[in-house]
Amino acid sequence: MKRFSTIMIIINKYRLQIMITIKALLIFFGVILVQVASATLCVLGYYLVNAVSGEAYVDTIRKLYYMTENGSTFLMILSVISASISFIWCAILYRRSSWRDDSIDYHKVFSVNNTAFIFASGIGGCVVLTTLLSILMSLNPSIFTNYNQVMENLDMSKGVLTILYVIIIGPISEELIFRGAIFDRFRTAYPFWIANALQALLFGVYHMNLIQGLYAFLLGMLLGMIAYATGSILASIATHIIFNATTYLLQAAALNGGIVFFVLLLISIIVLFLGVRYYINMCLKKLEKEAEL
Repeated sequence: MKRFSTIMIIINKYRLQIMITIKALLIFFGVILVQVASATLCVLGYYLVNAVSGEAYVDTIRKLYYMTENGSTFLMILSVISASISFIWCAILYRRSSWRDDSIDYHKVFSVNNTAFIFASGIGGCVVLTTLLSILMSLNPSIFTNYNQVMENLDMSKGVLTILYVIIIGPISEELIFRGAIFDRFRTAYPFWIANALQALLFGVYHMNLIQGLYAFLLGMLLGMIAYATGSILASIATHIIFNATTYLLQAAALNGGIVFFVLLLISIIVLFLGVRYYINMCLKKLEKEAEL
Protein backbone atom coordinates (compact mmCIF):
# COMPACT_ATOMS: atom_id res chain seq x y z
CA MET A 1 0.00 0.00 0.00
CA LYS A 2 2.82 2.38 0.92
CA ARG A 3 4.62 1.56 -2.31
CA PHE A 4 1.43 2.25 -4.30
CA SER A 5 1.05 5.64 -2.59
CA THR A 6 4.66 6.52 -3.45
CA ILE A 7 4.10 5.60 -7.10
CA MET A 8 0.95 7.75 -7.22
CA ILE A 9 2.81 10.71 -5.71
CA ILE A 10 5.50 10.39 -8.39
CA ILE A 11 2.91 10.09 -11.16
CA ASN A 12 1.02 13.14 -9.91
CA LYS A 13 4.26 15.09 -9.66
CA TYR A 14 5.20 14.40 -13.28
CA ARG A 15 1.63 15.02 -14.42
CA LEU A 16 1.72 18.44 -12.74
CA GLN A 17 5.07 19.26 -14.32
CA ILE A 18 3.79 18.34 -17.79
CA MET A 19 0.66 20.45 -17.34
CA ILE A 20 2.63 23.45 -16.04
CA THR A 21 5.20 23.16 -18.83
CA ILE A 22 2.40 23.18 -21.41
CA LYS A 23 0.85 26.27 -19.78
CA ALA A 24 4.22 28.07 -19.77
CA LEU A 25 4.83 27.16 -23.41
CA LEU A 26 1.35 28.38 -24.35
CA ILE A 27 2.20 31.74 -22.81
CA PHE A 28 5.52 31.80 -24.66
CA PHE A 29 3.99 30.95 -28.04
CA GLY A 30 1.12 33.32 -27.28
CA VAL A 31 3.65 36.15 -27.00
CA ILE A 32 5.19 35.11 -30.34
CA LEU A 33 1.70 35.02 -31.87
CA VAL A 34 1.01 38.53 -30.54
CA GLN A 35 4.15 39.74 -32.32
CA VAL A 36 3.12 38.11 -35.60
CA ALA A 37 -0.46 39.39 -35.34
CA SER A 38 0.70 42.92 -34.47
CA ALA A 39 3.08 42.99 -37.43
CA THR A 40 0.41 41.64 -39.78
CA LEU A 41 -2.21 44.20 -38.69
CA CYS A 42 0.24 47.10 -38.86
CA VAL A 43 1.44 46.11 -42.33
CA LEU A 44 -2.16 45.64 -43.50
CA GLY A 45 -3.14 49.02 -42.06
CA TYR A 46 -0.17 50.68 -43.74
CA TYR A 47 -1.08 49.07 -47.05
CA LEU A 48 -4.75 50.14 -46.83
CA VAL A 49 -3.83 53.74 -46.00
CA ASN A 50 -1.49 53.90 -49.00
CA ALA A 51 -4.01 52.11 -51.25
CA VAL A 52 -6.69 54.67 -50.39
CA SER A 53 -4.27 57.48 -51.22
CA GLY A 54 -3.74 55.91 -54.66
CA GLU A 55 -0.24 54.49 -54.24
CA ALA A 56 0.60 51.46 -56.35
CA TYR A 57 0.81 48.07 -54.64
CA VAL A 58 4.40 47.50 -55.80
CA ASP A 59 5.53 50.87 -54.41
CA THR A 60 3.93 50.11 -51.05
CA ILE A 61 5.65 46.73 -50.84
CA ARG A 62 9.00 48.35 -51.69
CA LYS A 63 8.54 50.91 -48.92
CA LEU A 64 7.64 48.19 -46.41
CA TYR A 65 10.66 46.13 -47.41
CA TYR A 66 12.95 49.14 -47.08
CA MET A 67 11.53 50.06 -43.66
CA THR A 68 11.85 46.56 -42.22
CA GLU A 69 15.35 46.06 -43.62
CA ASN A 70 16.71 49.39 -42.35
CA GLY A 71 15.38 49.45 -38.80
CA SER A 72 13.02 52.36 -39.34
CA THR A 73 10.60 53.96 -36.89
CA PHE A 74 7.87 51.79 -38.42
CA LEU A 75 9.68 48.63 -37.32
CA MET A 76 10.13 50.02 -33.82
CA ILE A 77 6.42 50.92 -33.66
CA LEU A 78 5.65 47.26 -34.36
CA SER A 79 7.89 46.25 -31.46
CA VAL A 80 6.29 48.77 -29.10
CA ILE A 81 2.76 47.64 -29.98
CA SER A 82 3.49 43.91 -29.55
CA ALA A 83 5.45 44.54 -26.32
CA SER A 84 2.58 46.61 -24.90
CA ILE A 85 -0.01 43.92 -25.67
CA SER A 86 2.21 41.21 -24.15
CA PHE A 87 2.79 43.45 -21.12
CA ILE A 88 -0.95 43.84 -20.44
CA TRP A 89 -1.69 40.14 -20.93
CA CYS A 90 1.20 38.87 -18.79
CA ALA A 91 0.60 41.50 -16.11
CA ILE A 92 -2.90 40.04 -15.67
CA LEU A 93 -1.48 36.50 -15.49
CA TYR A 94 1.17 37.65 -13.01
CA ARG A 95 -1.43 39.21 -10.73
CA ARG A 96 -3.35 35.92 -10.70
CA SER A 97 -0.37 33.90 -9.45
CA SER A 98 -1.32 31.51 -6.66
CA TRP A 99 1.99 31.03 -4.84
CA ARG A 100 3.46 34.52 -4.40
CA ASP A 101 2.97 36.59 -1.26
CA ASP A 102 1.20 39.84 -2.18
CA SER A 103 2.10 41.51 1.13
CA ILE A 104 5.47 42.81 -0.05
CA ASP A 105 7.54 45.23 2.01
CA TYR A 106 9.15 47.40 -0.66
CA HIS A 107 11.48 48.96 1.90
CA LYS A 108 13.05 45.49 2.20
CA VAL A 109 12.90 44.83 -1.55
CA PHE A 110 14.86 48.01 -2.22
CA SER A 111 16.98 48.02 0.90
CA VAL A 112 20.40 49.63 0.70
CA ASN A 113 22.11 46.26 0.11
CA ASN A 114 19.58 45.05 -2.45
CA THR A 115 19.67 48.31 -4.38
CA ALA A 116 23.47 48.42 -4.37
CA PHE A 117 23.69 44.87 -5.75
CA ILE A 118 20.95 45.57 -8.30
CA PHE A 119 23.17 48.30 -9.74
CA ALA A 120 26.26 46.08 -9.38
CA SER A 121 24.56 43.22 -11.23
CA GLY A 122 23.08 45.39 -13.98
CA ILE A 123 26.15 47.51 -14.72
CA GLY A 124 28.74 44.80 -14.07
CA GLY A 125 26.79 42.20 -16.05
CA CYS A 126 26.47 44.49 -19.06
CA VAL A 127 30.16 45.47 -19.14
CA VAL A 128 31.40 41.90 -18.68
CA LEU A 129 29.02 40.36 -21.24
CA THR A 130 29.69 43.13 -23.77
CA THR A 131 33.43 42.56 -23.39
CA LEU A 132 33.08 38.80 -23.82
CA LEU A 133 30.97 39.32 -26.95
CA SER A 134 33.59 41.70 -28.36
CA ILE A 135 36.31 39.08 -27.81
CA LEU A 136 34.21 36.35 -29.44
CA MET A 137 33.39 38.65 -32.35
CA SER A 138 37.08 39.25 -33.02
CA LEU A 139 37.71 35.50 -33.00
CA ASN A 140 34.75 34.47 -35.17
CA PRO A 141 32.91 37.43 -36.77
CA SER A 142 30.83 35.26 -39.11
CA ILE A 143 28.52 34.00 -36.33
CA PHE A 144 27.68 37.58 -35.32
CA THR A 145 25.91 38.56 -38.58
CA ASN A 146 22.34 38.34 -37.23
CA TYR A 147 23.34 39.75 -33.86
CA ASN A 148 25.02 42.79 -35.42
CA GLN A 149 21.96 43.49 -37.55
CA VAL A 150 19.72 43.45 -34.47
CA MET A 151 22.11 45.72 -32.55
CA GLU A 152 22.21 48.18 -35.46
CA ASN A 153 18.40 48.42 -35.40
CA LEU A 154 18.53 49.14 -31.64
CA ASP A 155 21.38 51.65 -31.81
CA MET A 156 20.80 54.89 -29.88
CA SER A 157 21.16 56.85 -33.12
CA LYS A 158 17.84 55.38 -34.32
CA GLY A 159 15.85 57.88 -32.28
CA VAL A 160 13.99 58.50 -29.03
CA LEU A 161 11.41 55.74 -29.58
CA THR A 162 14.17 53.13 -29.92
CA ILE A 163 15.87 54.35 -26.75
CA LEU A 164 12.55 54.26 -24.84
CA TYR A 165 11.90 50.74 -26.11
CA VAL A 166 15.34 49.42 -25.18
CA ILE A 167 15.52 51.06 -21.75
CA ILE A 168 11.89 51.09 -20.56
CA ILE A 169 9.27 49.29 -22.66
CA GLY A 170 11.27 46.18 -23.58
CA PRO A 171 12.62 45.40 -20.08
CA ILE A 172 9.24 45.86 -18.36
CA SER A 173 7.43 43.73 -20.94
CA GLU A 174 10.07 40.97 -20.94
CA GLU A 175 10.20 40.81 -17.14
CA LEU A 176 6.44 40.40 -16.87
CA ILE A 177 6.56 37.67 -19.53
CA PHE A 178 9.53 35.63 -18.30
CA ARG A 179 10.20 36.45 -14.62
CA GLY A 180 6.48 37.08 -14.18
CA ALA A 181 3.90 34.90 -15.92
CA ILE A 182 6.20 32.09 -17.14
CA PHE A 183 8.43 31.80 -14.06
CA ASP A 184 5.33 31.81 -11.82
CA ARG A 185 3.99 28.75 -13.61
CA PHE A 186 7.26 26.83 -13.54
CA ARG A 187 7.71 27.65 -9.85
CA THR A 188 4.53 25.78 -8.90
CA ALA A 189 5.80 22.47 -10.31
CA TYR A 190 9.62 22.56 -10.29
CA PRO A 191 12.34 23.27 -7.72
CA PHE A 192 13.53 26.87 -7.90
CA TRP A 193 16.80 26.26 -9.77
CA ILE A 194 15.10 24.18 -12.48
CA ALA A 195 12.23 26.67 -12.79
CA ASN A 196 14.73 29.49 -13.10
CA ALA A 197 16.74 27.68 -15.78
CA LEU A 198 13.58 26.90 -17.78
CA GLN A 199 12.36 30.51 -17.86
CA ALA A 200 15.89 31.67 -18.75
CA LEU A 201 16.03 29.11 -21.56
CA LEU A 202 12.78 30.43 -23.04
CA PHE A 203 14.11 33.98 -22.62
CA GLY A 204 17.14 32.98 -24.69
CA VAL A 205 15.04 31.31 -27.40
CA TYR A 206 12.81 34.41 -27.51
CA HIS A 207 15.70 36.51 -28.87
CA MET A 208 15.79 34.36 -32.02
CA ASN A 209 19.54 34.31 -32.66
CA LEU A 210 22.37 32.28 -31.17
CA ILE A 211 24.53 35.08 -29.73
CA GLN A 212 21.69 37.05 -28.16
CA GLY A 213 20.15 33.81 -26.97
CA LEU A 214 23.28 32.74 -25.08
CA TYR A 215 23.74 35.97 -23.16
CA ALA A 216 19.96 36.35 -22.67
CA PHE A 217 19.99 32.93 -20.98
CA LEU A 218 22.73 34.04 -18.57
CA LEU A 219 20.98 37.35 -17.94
CA GLY A 220 17.68 35.52 -17.46
CA MET A 221 19.22 33.29 -14.78
CA LEU A 222 20.46 36.34 -12.89
CA LEU A 223 17.18 38.23 -13.23
CA GLY A 224 15.25 35.17 -12.04
CA MET A 225 17.40 34.96 -8.93
CA ILE A 226 16.88 38.64 -8.20
CA ALA A 227 13.10 38.41 -8.64
CA TYR A 228 12.90 35.36 -6.38
CA ALA A 229 15.36 36.55 -3.73
CA THR A 230 13.72 39.96 -3.30
CA GLY A 231 10.18 38.67 -3.73
CA SER A 232 9.34 41.37 -6.28
CA ILE A 233 9.53 41.56 -10.04
CA LEU A 234 10.22 45.29 -9.67
CA ALA A 235 13.77 44.39 -8.60
CA SER A 236 14.43 42.38 -11.78
CA ILE A 237 12.81 45.13 -13.88
CA ALA A 238 15.18 47.67 -12.31
CA THR A 239 18.18 45.41 -12.99
CA HIS A 240 17.11 44.83 -16.60
CA ILE A 241 16.65 48.58 -17.17
CA ILE A 242 20.09 49.32 -15.70
CA PHE A 243 21.65 46.55 -17.83
CA ASN A 244 20.17 47.93 -21.07
CA ALA A 245 20.89 51.56 -20.16
CA THR A 246 24.54 50.66 -19.53
CA THR A 247 24.74 49.40 -23.12
CA TYR A 248 23.96 52.91 -24.35
CA LEU A 249 26.36 54.46 -21.84
CA LEU A 250 29.13 52.25 -23.21
CA GLN A 251 28.22 53.34 -26.75
CA ALA A 252 28.36 56.99 -25.74
CA ALA A 253 31.68 56.54 -23.91
CA ALA A 254 33.15 54.61 -26.88
CA LEU A 255 35.69 52.79 -24.71
CA ASN A 256 37.52 50.49 -27.10
CA GLY A 257 40.65 49.94 -25.06
CA GLY A 258 43.18 51.69 -22.89
CA ILE A 259 43.71 51.85 -19.17
CA VAL A 260 40.27 53.38 -18.45
CA PHE A 261 38.51 50.48 -20.15
CA PHE A 262 40.53 47.82 -18.35
CA VAL A 263 39.98 49.47 -14.97
CA LEU A 264 36.25 49.60 -15.73
CA LEU A 265 36.28 45.94 -16.78
CA LEU A 266 38.12 44.87 -13.63
CA ILE A 267 35.69 46.77 -11.40
CA SER A 268 32.76 45.30 -13.34
CA ILE A 269 34.02 41.73 -12.88
CA ILE A 270 34.37 42.29 -9.14
CA VAL A 271 30.97 43.92 -8.62
CA LEU A 272 29.24 41.33 -10.83
CA PHE A 273 30.81 38.51 -8.83
CA LEU A 274 29.71 40.15 -5.57
CA GLY A 275 26.20 40.72 -6.93
CA VAL A 276 25.76 37.14 -8.14
CA ARG A 277 27.11 35.74 -4.87
CA TYR A 278 24.82 38.02 -2.87
CA TYR A 279 21.67 36.92 -4.70
CA ILE A 280 22.64 33.24 -4.72
CA ASN A 281 23.01 33.40 -0.93
CA MET A 282 19.65 35.17 -0.65
CA CYS A 283 18.01 32.46 -2.76
CA LEU A 284 19.56 29.68 -0.68
CA LYS A 285 18.39 31.28 2.58
CA LYS A 286 14.88 31.73 1.22
CA LEU A 287 14.77 28.12 0.01
CA GLU A 288 15.87 26.94 3.48
CA LYS A 289 13.04 28.91 5.10
CA GLU A 290 10.52 27.48 2.63
CA ALA A 291 11.77 23.94 3.35
CA GLU A 292 11.21 24.47 7.08
CA LEU A 293 7.58 25.52 6.62
